[in-house]
Amino acid sequence: MLDQYRYHAGQFTVTFCELSFTGSDVKSFLQNQSTFDVARLNDQSFQLLSFLDPQGRVECYGWLTLKNNHYSYLVPELLLERTLVRLNKFLISEDVTISDPVKREFHLLLGPEAQASADAEALVGMVFDETAYLQTPAASTLPHLSNEEVSTWRALTGWPSFDGSDFSSEIINNLRLFDLSVVMNKGCYPGQETVSKIATRRGAAYSPVLIELSVAAPVGEIMSFEKKIGTAQGCYPWQGKFYVTASLLRDFRVERMKIHFTINDSSFDGLVRYYPLITGNPQEKARELFYEGSDHFKVDELKEAEEKFRLAIKLDPAFADAYESLGVMLGRLERYQEAIDLMKQLSEVDPKSVLAHTNMSLFLMKVGKITEAEEHKSLATVKSFQSFGDEFKNKELETLRKQKQQEEWAQRESMFRQVLEIDEDDTLANYGLGSIAVEKGEWETARAHLERVLKQDPKYSVAYLALGKALKGLGLIEEAKNIWKEGIKVSAAKGDLMPANQMQQELSL
Repeated sequence: MLDQYRYHAGQFTVTFCELSFTGSDVKSFLQNQSTFDVARLNDQSFQLLSFLDPQGRVECYGWLTLKNNHYSYLVPELLLERTLVRLNKFLISEDVTISDPVKREFHLLLGPEAQASADAEALVGMVFDETAYLQTPAASTLPHLSNEEVSTWRALTGWPSFDGSDFSSEIINNLRLFDLSVVMNKGCYPGQETVSKIATRRGAAYSPVLIELSVAAPVGEIMSFEKKIGTAQGCYPWQGKFYVTASLLRDFRVERMKIHFTINDSSFDGLVRYYPLITGNPQEKARELFYEGSDHFKVDELKEAEEKFRLAIKLDPAFADAYESLGVMLGRLERYQEAIDLMKQLSEVDPKSVLAHTNMSLFLMKVGKITEAEEHKSLATVKSFQSFGDEFKNKELETLRKQKQQEEWAQRESMFRQVLEIDEDDTLANYGLGSIAVEKGEWETARAHLERVLKQDPKYSVAYLALGKALKGLGLIEEAKNIWKEGIKVSAAKGDLMPANQMQQELSL
């Protein structure tokens, strides 16, 4: 049922203890104490934020609201007492008054169609990677999510609980709260120095990810070769797979890395996945639906295919491939007028589309509109010539780009060679020449320079990525894979997750 809400809309109920702020220093107090840049909060909106102790540990979290220039803080009931202690601890001379807490029931509406059902007084924010609306009355037209559906959606996107039941007083870098409630460049607040140091160095030793499995797994310590590498906190089914919410050691936190591990003496083979697993981005959802529709189309499940294509267009009205595929399918079903209408929409969405006019000509012929069909056949020809013209221009631009690239390579190579004349083992210069050789496809030259880099500095993360590409270019596929596997270990241990993820992607190809 989650897809129903993700592609349309739904609602669920949450209960918070509301604290209201009054006084001339409210905004500056919240700005100086919380992890979020309060200046970014628009009127009629809400935002998840956290309060930390001076060592960067979480003391409480909740949702700040701004309505008619009035700030309130919505606190999970289990965190109310510690929230009041934390707020008052640093409230010294500021003109800020915090009201007594009021326990209130709210409704969260989310999904692409939620706005149409939202109350005029609703506050807008983000929940589960979706645009969401927070309001007091329920929306009479929207279905309600079950507790299980809310729990699964929350787990797959990594959001904290609304009642505070999963609260942890760890350093925030170790938690998903870091991604959801911390603005790195907002300025000082208690714990900011610690948070920044961890984030800009190697990152947290343990941090949250999902582990994709084909079978369910229990909670408990995650062990690999008799070493603890993390902790499993829960397991949730989704689209035929199971996803373990886990806090995992840095060395293994690489997107799509395959890991073998045990929990409570049971063995599992899993795939590391990053949050959020399911996206709230309308264009990405439209692509999901398009691929699902294409799969249905291939096996003649045309009703299901049409449903997916139409929903993809609804979510992304500029999705040209969805118009084209649906139009072709309707043409095969002899629903020509509908197909013609879709091709008209496609030509508006993509004015350069040749197929819009080619298909429209074919469909118009089928319904006996010969004159119109010939007009669109002519338009298809004109668009084809325009396409050839664009292609020629692109080729000219590509030639210029290559010339500039050659000049840039020559300049960089000259600089690096001057360095090597002084020190032939300089790692930066050898890496520079090796990476340029990879770009140029000069695989043997690249290999020589990059192997020298790793001989001098076995922890030079990006050199493993480039050397693997050079070896692959030489046809040494297994050697390339071994280099990437070693590079992933080195990169992950250093916290260099960008090259680690790129190497994992290479291994997945």
